[in-house]
Amino acid sequence: MKTIKQNKNRRPKFLRWVFLCFCIIWAAHPAWTQSQQPKLGAAPLKFVRNNINYQVVSFDDLYFNYQPPVDVEHPDGNITKAAKTPMAIPKQLLALDGKKVAIKGFVIPLANSEGKNTSEFLFADELVSCLFCAMLGYDQWMIGHTVDPKGFDIKDDQFEIPITIFGTFEVGPKFEEGEFVGIYRIKADGWEPEKKKFLGIF
Repeated sequence: MKTIKQNKNRRPKFLRWVFLCFCIIWAAHPAWTQSQQPKLGAAPLKFVRNNINYQVVSFDDLYFNYQPPVDVEHPDGNITKAAKTPMAIPKQLLALDGKKVAIKGFVIPLANSEGKNTSEFLFADELVSCLFCAMLGYDQWMIGHTVDPKGFDIKDDQFEIPITIFGTFEVGPKFEEGEFVGIYRIKADGWEPEKKKFLGIF
């Protein structure tokens, strides 16, 4: 009877010890501790192509609810009102000006691309046919030009999937013929479509 009583007393302590070990292993496992996408203040991920290190940046990093410095009238007649006071671009974003970056998004060709390569395009956070109809902010898209005048050979069905554009990033308000055209631009060195996973896993 004495031995049985001692085993019963030990059982709760044993279960607590097993639970504690599980918690320690769970906390230390890299699958749970590794963040999926570091912020700009963290050590940047690298995207290496042609021996060039491109800093990985997401549209989430670029978003800060920017308002233009002037009223902007859109093709559909809607008007985006200017900020009452000019909005400053965050320092961590200004630091990206002139840097080599890689960004994932959707390519929207600016010219008729049927049967032609794409050399001038809009690059957006979402798959849309019209930026202004979709009400995307100025910090949710950018203007892109290819460094190679031949452009990119992007097939029609690839415009519907996420694409990584890598090149030289430009930050700051830009005006053309007195009209505000945006705050982000990229001189694209290259592009890569998102790789399809086998059975959604590999």
